[in-house]
Amino acid sequence: MAAIHVGPTAAVTVLAALLAVAMSVPWSTGIVVVLAVFLNQVSVGLSNDALDAPRDLQAGRWDKPIAQGVLPPGVAWSVAGGAALASVILSLLIHPLVGLWQGVFLLAGWAYNLGLKATLWSGVCYALGFGALPVLVGYASPSAEFPGWWVVFVAASLGLSAHFANVLPDLAVDREQGVRGLPQRIGRDGVPGALVGLTLASAVALLVGAGFESLPYTAPAAVIATGLSVVGALRSRMFQPGALPFRLSMAAALVMALALALGLVL
Repeated sequence: MAAIHVGPTAAVTVLAALLAVAMSVPWSTGIVVVLAVFLNQVSVGLSNDALDAPRDLQAGRWDKPIAQGVLPPGVAWSVAGGAALASVILSLLIHPLVGLWQGVFLLAGWAYNLGLKATLWSGVCYALGFGALPVLVGYASPSAEFPGWWVVFVAASLGLSAHFANVLPDLAVDREQGVRGLPQRIGRDGVPGALVGLTLASAVALLVGAGFESLPYTAPAAVIATGLSVVGALRSRMFQPGALPFRLSMAAALVMALALALGLVL
């Protein structure tokens, strides 16, 4: 289970479910959408660990099944490929544009795994992938339309925030191993500030896009998410920050995801 990155996979799958409910996707179609997104994330997670197995072994990452030798690489690649194919096929059965944007989401994740993670384009992969999520859900809705700009912007910001928060605990090891993605280049001093900036930007977009009627729900969410992000940033600058900054960043992203769903409904 660890090879599919249970936490991130569950978070993205839940976000897909929230968006499906918020966009009034019929339950039968919504189940297929959520399953397709889950398979998407299984594929991306497995391929990531299969490609990173040598680095994980070098870094002593014994929490990684492929690096441990528990999961054979051939099995991981087979499951990753099958999951990707199934994800696209299920999406195409709903609507051609759902399949197209599911493909964009998948390609963004695989491109990151295949080498863009070590370049300045690493952030683009996350922003593009997460930005595609509400689009594919939007085309699965009865109206089958592209969602509002603010929905895509908030989703893309959540993705970029997840990227920054995810690498925060491993910045030093990544740089030693030659992984020079966007957050690694910004460095430990800059990543916390970038996380706060992304949270503020997505909060403003949420407040403006969701409109006045949603303010009783979106405004408190924006304040809470920003506060969590600021506390996480301050904590990360301590001598031994531990895992708390990462957890606070994830909590801020969860609050914004819930607010995004509420903003679509109300």
